[in-house]
Amino acid sequence: MSPLPVDLGSGVVLRRYEMPDLEALWHAIEEERERIAVWMPFVEGVRTIEDERTWLETVVADEAGTGGGGLWSGSEFLGGVGLMLGPFGIAGEIGYWIRAKHEGRGHITRACRAMIDIGFEELGLHRIEIRAGVDNARSRAVPERLGFTYEGIEREGSRGSRGFYDLAVYSLLDREWRS
Repeated sequence: MSPLPVDLGSGVVLRRYEMPDLEALWHAIEEERERIAVWMPFVEGVRTIEDERTWLETVVADEAGTGGGGLWSGSEFLGGVGLMLGPFGIAGEIGYWIRAKHEGRGHITRACRAMIDIGFEELGLHRIEIRAGVDNARSRAVPERLGFTYEGIEREGSRGSRGFYDLAVYSLLDREWRS
């Protein structure tokens, strides 16, 4: 059984993606393409609504349902959060993005908190990481707010629309979250 949906408060719900979400997801990516492509490598691979459909079909078929989902306020898509599992079920990495008009309201922080709970409590992970562009202050603020430890810089660890960029690497251990 999926640990989602999770009520994040303020009328926002984190829930699994469903095929009827296709139009809302596509519209959000198109609207935010230029802004998020700087930091999010996935945007380059989503050029048509059919590309988005292919991705969505894969996500919907994920029976475990632990990979994350979308943040929704009614029928409005606000952004997404994912928990990608590493080998051997020891660690995971959280990634996220939010539409510009919904930034600064704590939605991503609350969604990440829910994903951390799922990672440690439901999946038994030992470690969760968050990587954010060193120059992406808003994204870096999320793990800092959640008590992650800054570990250092992964040089040119990702590529966006402006080329390769360095990542700030943060981690949180299960015992730190429980304390």
